[in-house]
Amino acid sequence: MATNFKVLIVGAGVTGLSLAHGLRKQGIEYEIFEKHGGATRHRDWGITVHWAVQFMELYPEDMGQRLRKAQVIVQRDNKVQEQVEFHNGETGEVFKHIPLGPAKRYSQKKIRQALTQEIPVQYNKEMKTIKELPNGVEVVFADGTTATGALVVCCDGAQSPSRQLLFANKEDAKWKPLPGFILNNFWMQYPVDRALKIKEGLSAFMDIAVHPNGTYYGLIPLDIDDPDKPESWKFQVFMAMKANIPPEEDSSERRFAIVKEAGKAFAEPFRSAIEWMPEGTFISTDRYGTWESIPWDNKNGRVLLAGDCAHSMTAHRAQGLNHALQDVLNLVHAIPEIAAGKLDLKEFADSYMAEVVERGADEVRMSLKQGLAVHNWGQNKDMPIVKIGTTPLHMEQTLVPLPTQGEAV
Repeated sequence: MATNFKVLIVGAGVTGLSLAHGLRKQGIEYEIFEKHGGATRHRDWGITVHWAVQFMELYPEDMGQRLRKAQVIVQRDNKVQEQVEFHNGETGEVFKHIPLGPAKRYSQKKIRQALTQEIPVQYNKEMKTIKELPNGVEVVFADGTTATGALVVCCDGAQSPSRQLLFANKEDAKWKPLPGFILNNFWMQYPVDRALKIKEGLSAFMDIAVHPNGTYYGLIPLDIDDPDKPESWKFQVFMAMKANIPPEEDSSERRFAIVKEAGKAFAEPFRSAIEWMPEGTFISTDRYGTWESIPWDNKNGRVLLAGDCAHSMTAHRAQGLNHALQDVLNLVHAIPEIAAGKLDLKEFADSYMAEVVERGADEVRMSLKQGLAVHNWGQNKDMPIVKIGTTPLHMEQTLVPLPTQGEAV
């Protein structure tokens, strides 16, 4: 195993790209494949690193400046102790400050662009099958091409097609949407005076408003690159409510009308941010959903899952990227040892999977518990994030009970 050891990475999101950089830094050969084309996508959202900020050791030394430029507020002091402010959506009053330490928040679009540099992603590669070989693994893509390596790491997102290949019962692999809720996650820009007004009404990092009527609303800077050009600033809106829209009737236009109406109930600056929504703002048809980590067929250690593919959680405790980086760090530390013949691949794969399942399942359930609580004003003071903040469950024991998705619904 010390020679010709190659890792195949399926999925070129932040998880897959981070793994590629970590392996490259360690001198491990890899290939990385992405189902979609390489064109820049219109969608963008913010992603937060807090307890895993120390894992930036994954990246080469020259990555620091590139990542700094990918932050939502480029000029932000990297040593500032950040916090999330939770507001009563009706009055605007802050009822809880959640400390995050020296956290970093990135534009998903910009960090992906930064991480893609120097990484030879192969685009339009949709994996269809995984075949275990005597001394490795082969993957076959929809275009008929193949790739072989020592192991494959699947990093293809919450609704991962790769997972379907690793379960005899396909239902066990499916991402499960949560009925009775719709999620609206989008960004907006405003004229100078309005952009300034909104930013003045927010804290520096992240503001969340929980309304007594059950609507949850995050209004968060997404891209403030040039402080002298407010018209270029982007603000992210994360708004969810109890509602049902039949799939055949779901559309950006319908959601635009729903969001416009919902915004009227909120205090400033949340109300005006919605009132000033430009006509034609695109709102994708998102919904809450999870995949609670369970053991998969790792093909005798040849197939591993990482990131959202391994633990698909809602965003309510801002844990997704942090747990993804924990997965990647574990892999980057072990794979050179495996390649050198110092660590048994199957033994590592089994222990890696067991750790991912335990850590991931707990956090999927806790994030879901927080996600349901924000829609019930009566649970306002008992929300997990009020009691334990964003402390990762595998680092500190908690007495907050963890429901399964079925129990939560």
